Amino acid sequence: MGLGRFAYTQLLPPMVEQLHLSALAAAWIAAANFVGYLAGALVAAYLCARFNERRVALLGLLSLAFTLALTAVSGAVAWLVLARFAAGVESAVIFVAVGILLFETMERATAMIAFGGIGIGIFFGAGLLAPIVSHGPWERGWYAIAFAALAATFVAWRLMPPIASRIATGITITGGLSLRLVDAAYFLQGVGYVVFATFAVLYLVERGDSHASASGAWLAVGAGATLGPWLSGVFAKRLGARAGLIFFQMLEALATIAFALGPLPLPIIAALVFGACFPTSGPLSTLMYIDLDPRDGARGLGWLTFVFAVGQIVGPLIAGPIAQHLGDFRLPLLLSAATLGAAALLIALIPHSAGQPPVSSEATSP
Repeated sequence: MGLGRFAYTQLLPPMVEQLHLSALAAAWIAAANFVGYLAGALVAAYLCARFNERRVALLGLLSLAFTLALTAVSGAVAWLVLARFAAGVESAVIFVAVGILLFETMERATAMIAFGGIGIGIFFGAGLLAPIVSHGPWERGWYAIAFAALAATFVAWRLMPPIASRIATGITITGGLSLRLVDAAYFLQGVGYVVFATFAVLYLVERGDSHASASGAWLAVGAGATLGPWLSGVFAKRLGARAGLIFFQMLEALATIAFALGPLPLPIIAALVFGACFPTSGPLSTLMYIDLDPRDGARGLGWLTFVFAVGQIVGPLIAGPIAQHLGDFRLPLLLSAATLGAAALLIALIPHSAGQPPVSSEATSP
């Protein structure tokens, strides 16, 4: 999923140069991926219950690998929009299927570690694409990512545990004001993070930094995203998911500001911090759901993914026109930082008793 969702960020500069894409066209292509993510979120929970998470995840992974290869077939904007839409559908299905499988079959701190796989995909993709982005046609990058995704699918097929099927249900929406605040914060996280995650590399290149520096920043995002979920799992185990969300979202906002305003090497350091923060919001929000609704909290991941997907659509559609008008993505990045800060403030409104670390059985036993 790290390959399929985020390769576009690093491949965007050569695509803009070689295909003469405008900032608005790049934003529409990005938005198509997020519309697909929205569509995938709508059906993912039902598919998982109908066919079980393992089958759905593996089929989604295989389909995503082929979609990535097909992206290179044409440079027409309409084709790129269609390909990124399909990749979005597949990514959402993979995220929900694997997320439910993790939280229903593993201890929560262990499950959090697995979300670092997104960072591994970003990190590996950044290293793989760096020479291609600098010296090759844009199509070659998509073929390389597709091959890597196919190899990752084989590894997942060998390692992913089986899980029993259940009665099919759609998206689960549980009640309560606290959960609606989690929803709203996760929506704002989608709006805020996506500007960085889509346009960071392009921003550095267009402001005059080298392709190597921009690729290095994206490599730093991948390195941070590999460790971030593990760090947030440790944080949540000690202080709770609520405190974890507030901390990591505020830190993500500060990193985005530093990236937008600072000269090199500050953007690379900020990218590392941003990478450590952004993949934590999904699993931490899911932990909030589980704590607030132990009966069916993990199933709320489908609804959370839907809410997040809506935010991802809004973000590029706001950022693209602003960047088109002003000539770069600095202001959109600063606005996204403000949005991330607002998400943290919404989580702070939730009572302290929600999202606290679970009390161990040893502590409660007579």
